[in-house]
Amino acid sequence: MIHIPDTILRLFEWPLSILGILIISFVANSIPFVAIPYLAVIMTYSLLIQDLTSKLMISLASAFGASLGKLVIYSIGGIVRLGFSEKTLKNLEVFNRIAGKSLFLAIFLFASLPLPDDILYIPVGITRYSIVKYFIAVLSGKVVMTTSVVLYVHTIMEVALEFTILIPIYLVLTIVLSYIIIKVDWSEVLEALTSKGLSEGLKVFTKQLGSIFKIKLP
Repeated sequence: MIHIPDTILRLFEWPLSILGILIISFVANSIPFVAIPYLAVIMTYSLLIQDLTSKLMISLASAFGASLGKLVIYSIGGIVRLGFSEKTLKNLEVFNRIAGKSLFLAIFLFASLPLPDDILYIPVGITRYSIVKYFIAVLSGKVVMTTSVVLYVHTIMEVALEFTILIPIYLVLTIVLSYIIIKVDWSEVLEALTSKGLSEGLKVFTKQLGSIFKIKLP
């Protein structure tokens, strides 16, 4: 049996563990694409503490701290949009109308799964999607994520390490996704959706993607 020094165990005692993990989760999630380290802290706690109630309390504290951190990520998108023209801002409003409930679900899934969620959250901030709905979706997803971490720590550790080395790719994907959301004429897409149905809406969207990236589509 491995002996763990008492000084280390005290770091994980209540209430220091709750406050400390909440702060760590907030700070880690406030930095774009660097949210993985806070999961390592939760994993360490899960390995050292056997009491299920304490583990769940830690998961909730971490989820809340992480969700507050994602508000900072959201605000980064909000800062980016300050330089946009009135035409672009109106186009983003149409995007929010089209996305609707689907965007809420996407935010939740990215928060609850080991996905590079800032790829989505910065563009969401750019569109100024409802911050209340955003926070609820993120918090719900983070509760699922952190609870899974404390209960299935070994499996999550392997996945987390894989995502850490892909940070440069996440940054590129975020830029590309943001660019698409900004450049697509969502009014045209919405008109096609409402007048001719989903297939025509997708056709118009695909055509615009081809135009944006200078790709000839059949």
